[in-house]
Amino acid sequence: MVNERELSLEAAANLKSLMRRDDITVKPASKGHHDVDINIGDIKMSGEVKSFVTMANFNRVVLQLQKIKEDGFAPVLLIAGYISPQQMMKVVDAGFNVLDHAGNCYINIPSLYIHITGQKQDKPKETETKVFSESAIKLIFYFLLDKANIEKPYRRISEETGYSLGTIKNVIEEMKRRHHIIKTPKGRVLMNWKKLLDEWQLAYNQSLKPKLFLKKMRLRNPKLRVNWKNLKLPKNSYWGGESGANLTDEYLFPEILTIYTDGDSIDMIKTGQMAPSSDGDILVYKKFWSGETENNVVPRILTYADLMGTTDSRCIEAAKRIIDDEK
Repeated sequence: MVNERELSLEAAANLKSLMRRDDITVKPASKGHHDVDINIGDIKMSGEVKSFVTMANFNRVVLQLQKIKEDGFAPVLLIAGYISPQQMMKVVDAGFNVLDHAGNCYINIPSLYIHITGQKQDKPKETETKVFSESAIKLIFYFLLDKANIEKPYRRISEETGYSLGTIKNVIEEMKRRHHIIKTPKGRVLMNWKKLLDEWQLAYNQSLKPKLFLKKMRLRNPKLRVNWKNLKLPKNSYWGGESGANLTDEYLFPEILTIYTDGDSIDMIKTGQMAPSSDGDILVYKKFWSGETENNVVPRILTYADLMGTTDSRCIEAAKRIIDDEK
């Protein structure tokens, strides 16, 4: 997990070196939703620290930056341990300043403009994963849902998932190579469930989840936010992420609502409760698995993946609680 203080100090030190100035300071935030207070000379900024920013957690990071901006204390600066040049410019396009661990930055506020590029970043382990294809990600989800699924004949798995026998064979062979399946006299056995889950959630967050994103929404009546659990979702729609976690064990109060749906964002609008919004705090994704779940909540392992992909410490703590209960 990211050490916000350490990461922000190292990023500031690298920026100091590149700019050849000593009047850049960092201290823990005394109030507001941000992590640290940054001073560059006489200019104050509110800093939000993330270990990494990728396509998978970009929407959530921007929503957090918007919340900090609403505090109105100072211009907002995202400090990222790792962020690609493409994602950095997307942060800028969203209207925020950004600094990475190596000292690359774009800061554009009254009386201060800094633009540094070309400094080499070290990609953290959290963003690295062995490649899983899209079909493999979906099939492994099916196997993780119920360990007994791996014991079924290929034809039965094909009937239940819609994948061809060849695709199923290739995925299972790859799982064998990674020591997640062993063959016994009684048949196939799923091994190292938690390790597989973590490999899967990394692949899901990096490769599949960004493709499933449909729309940002907001509630037409802000008063509904307090009693969001009473919102009526369209048919075959389910709560995930922070909202799914809250409905699972009530440990985490959701700052952002996540919905997976068999339909599309139009179905959300038709409820009369939601409207499209570029800065909305409701994220809508396409449902990718078959079958229904209880209480309009996605399976626990998907809630776990959603939470782990945020890089937010409160969400990661909630994710661990959910999987501890699952085990």
